[in-house]
Amino acid sequence: MARNGFFTGLDIGTSSIKVLVAEFIKGEMNVIGVSNVESSGVKDGIIVDIEAAATAIKSAIEQAEEKAGISIERVNVGLPANHLQIEPTQGMIPVPSESKEIKDEDVDSVVRSALTKSITPEREVISLVPEEFIVDGFQGIRDPRGMMGIRLEMRGLIYTGPSTILHNLRKTVERAGIKVENIIITPLAMAKTVLNEGEREFGATVIDMGAGQTTVASMRAQELQYTNIYPEGGEYVTKDISKVLKTSMQIAEALKFNFGSADMATTSLTETVPVEVVGSEEPIEVTERYLAEIISARIRHILERIKQDLVRGRLLELPGGVILVGGGAILPGVVELAQEIFQTNVKLHVPNQVGIRNPMFANVISLVEYVGTMTEVDILSQGAVSGEELLRRKPVDMGTPSMTVTAPELNRSYDVKPSRAVESFQEPDYIPQPLPKEPAAPKEAKPKMGERMRGVFGSLFD
Repeated sequence: MARNGFFTGLDIGTSSIKVLVAEFIKGEMNVIGVSNVESSGVKDGIIVDIEAAATAIKSAIEQAEEKAGISIERVNVGLPANHLQIEPTQGMIPVPSESKEIKDEDVDSVVRSALTKSITPEREVISLVPEEFIVDGFQGIRDPRGMMGIRLEMRGLIYTGPSTILHNLRKTVERAGIKVENIIITPLAMAKTVLNEGEREFGATVIDMGAGQTTVASMRAQELQYTNIYPEGGEYVTKDISKVLKTSMQIAEALKFNFGSADMATTSLTETVPVEVVGSEEPIEVTERYLAEIISARIRHILERIKQDLVRGRLLELPGGVILVGGGAILPGVVELAQEIFQTNVKLHVPNQVGIRNPMFANVISLVEYVGTMTEVDILSQGAVSGEELLRRKPVDMGTPSMTVTAPELNRSYDVKPSRAVESFQEPDYIPQPLPKEPAAPKEAKPKMGERMRGVFGSLFD
């Protein structure tokens, strides 16, 4: 059940840093401020320069404060799935009170007992998500508080990450003058907020196509089953265009957004755009089809790598199919190309919040939604992990404790590691050759390229 109050999300991306402030009122999320600034000091989703990143974060915070009209003191920060590991855990305690009624303190204690699981020194617990509580042998309990029992058990999942990455993340946010309220695992938040109830239960896969990397998360039976990171994203498409056409990164980026498509079947062999190239005083003419070949080659390469892992884990068989989010998914033709490769249902997720109906804001929206809809048990569990009393704040409304039957245990991989990193820029598998100028008979009339021009910033907001 959603809590009432203000919540702020911080998404530190490779190309941009986004801050979103929302107010929750009776379960309804209302966005009151959002900012989007150019990123700095971040590579492949990981902070590599604390000072540079802190400066960019501070700028994004100030813009969001101005638009929201409030002062931001704490933020909920998204953590990418780099080197994330998921392990099952369980804890058990005797109920100490004379009345044998289970209270908040008992939930806190049983979670802490589950945290005694051995963790290597270089790793740190990020979150513990309870799957079920067991009271005197009765299983499937979501919230045991108020019940009577002698023995309380809990089964859940521990999410751990490298201590270095977590330290740098906290240090950077604090250097920007802000405190970290929660560190949220981005793929977990995305899967829980982007997918609907049926997709979370029966299974679906979310693919977040960012600038520096592409993140995959599969959920089934309300649990995160698989996550992986592929160190290629929209920036690599821009680099391909720049390298093949011998033009600057700025021009390549404009070409991608204004004229680019990943579906060659819908592009023209005759429509051209002038491109300034290095070493030539006169611009060259590039056809729309030629540009689409460059773009689709890189996106196809990324999606084919993802397909291999999804097939290996039998995750393409999930009935919910694939949902695309992120700035890289905005390009025309990406959904059609993904359908061709995955051979399953593919759709583009567009947030429904007024003013930010753009897939590139899905990450920061999911962070705020995830925190705003945390249950009391979730808050107690996270408070036990972090040891911060602030995280144990009670929500305004409290539902009655419920007992449900747990889903059968599913096979899932708990050791989640990223794919092999790409050490340097990779050239496309082929070098496209200039195409003949003879016009091909179009399937249907289409507007001129100039009429279809899409501004780089025009698509960011309604």
